[in-house]
Order: sequence, then C-alpha cells, then structure tokens
Amino acid sequence: MLYQASGDKVYAYEKFLSPAECDRYYKKIKDLGHHEEPQPWDIRTKELTDDPIVKKVQSFIRGKLRLNLKINSCQLQNWHINSFSKLHNHSDEGRKETKYNSLIYLNDNYLGGEFVTKGGIIIRPKKGMLTIFDGQKVYHGVKRVKNNDRKTIILWWSK
Repeated sequence: MLYQASGDKVYAYEKFLSPAECDRYYKKIKDLGHHEEPQPWDIRTKELTDDPIVKKVQSFIRGKLRLNLKINSCQLQNWHINSFSKLHNHSDEGRKETKYNSLIYLNDNYLGGEFVTKGGIIIRPKKGMLTIFDGQKVYHGVKRVKNNDRKTIILWWSK
C-alpha cells in the first residue's frame, strides 16, 4: 500500500513478518515502561546490522520497488511509554549518508506511537508491517507512546 500526502510517500506492506517472527525479535530488547524523559539511544536500541533480517528486507525492497539499497545500520528500537520523536529528516539529523528508512513493527498493543509525516500521513502500525520511505525528503516522527512499549526494527539504507 502506498500512503501519499503533500508530496510525502510511504510504502507499507502488512504481514511482512509473521507473529512468531515478531515475537522472537520483540523479546530481544527489554521493556522499559514509563519514563518522564526519553531514555538514551543506547538503552533503547540493540544492534542488528549482521542479522539475517537485513537481507530479507533488502531482497523484498529490491523485488517490490526495484531499489538496490546498501545497509548502513539496523537496530531493534524501543519507544517506551511517554517517548516520541519530533518531525525530522536525515539530511539534518546526523544520518546524512542515509537515503531510505525501513521499519518493521513488532507489536501493536499500545496507544499512541503513530508514525507521522509533515505532509500529513498518519500510520497506525500493525504487528508485522514493513514501511519504507525516503528519509532525506520525508520529515517524519512518532507520536507520544501512551501505554506499553512500542518496539520496531529500524533499517537505515544508502543507495
């Protein structure tokens, strides 16, 4: 499915990972629960760049979108209760080498946590969903998570 609004484009593919695959990755990063302030990145993430999930996503994107992407980084990511991300892109946030972003949502049993873009796209993630978008062009963020940790696999790609 393609979401479009005001020039923003986000591709979303439901059931990219099975519930069992999501659960396996979900358990690899601990729950953090509620915190008044966002926890440091190194507490909220776990490195996955050498995991087989990278090749699985890379092959899928190549087949669906005809993009031959090179992985920069892949991480498990925990958006704990009360965390959020302001709108940003990757030409001004320290990831200038990143062209595209992909996310795989590992759970959907939380309130808030919607993926949003400056152009007005709002995606309520579903467990197992894969998204991909141009992280340099599309200003994107995450609405505040209200209950239960929101866990994803995030991949940063260069062309």
